[in-house]
Amino acid sequence: MPKTSAQLGRMANAFAEALKSATKRRVKKTGIRANWKRAGKNWMAYNIRKSKYTSQISASGNLAKNIKVVQEDAYEYSVAMPYYSYYIINGRNKGKGIPVKVMDKWIRDKRIKPRGGDGKFTSMSKKTLGFLMNRKIKYFGIEGHDFVTPEREEIKRRYKSALTRALNQDISALINKKLGL
Repeated sequence: MPKTSAQLGRMANAFAEALKSATKRRVKKTGIRANWKRAGKNWMAYNIRKSKYTSQISASGNLAKNIKVVQEDAYEYSVAMPYYSYYIINGRNKGKGIPVKVMDKWIRDKRIKPRGGDGKFTSMSKKTLGFLMNRKIKYFGIEGHDFVTPEREEIKRRYKSALTRALNQDISALINKKLGL
C-alpha cells in the first residue's frame, strides 16, 4: 500500500515541522517573585508576587533542532524529541529540583546574569544563582506548555481526507490486482 505509506510519511514530516515551529512561538507564562526566610532547615517564601509575561517555549533552540521523524516500518512513523521535552510539556511538580548540571547549562544558554534588588549586575556566582533558582523551582514548580497536542490535532484534521483517499486508492488497487482487473 504505497500511497498510504507515502501519505503517512508526509503527515509525520508535517507534524515534525509544526512542532519545530511551535517551539519558537511565544507563549504566556507566569513569573513568580518572592522573598525568602529560613524556617529551620528549610526555606519559606513570603511576599509572593505573580506576573504574566511571554517567552519562547525553547530557551536555547536545541529542542527544534532535535525533533526528528523516525520510520519504524512501512506504516509506522514516530516523531522523536529530546528527553527534556517531557518537562517542557508537563512542567515540574513542586518539591522536585533540577539537576545542578542541567541548571548550569540552562543559565549559560539563556545568558542569565545575576542582578541585585536595585537592578544592577552583581558578582554572584553562577552556582549561587543556580541554587536560588532551584530553590524557587522546588517551592513553586514549573508550569508546563503542551505544544504537541494542538499540533497533532491540526495535522490529523488537515490530512484526514488525503489519508482516506490514499487508503481507498491502495485498497482499490489491491482488490483489482487480486481480481485480475
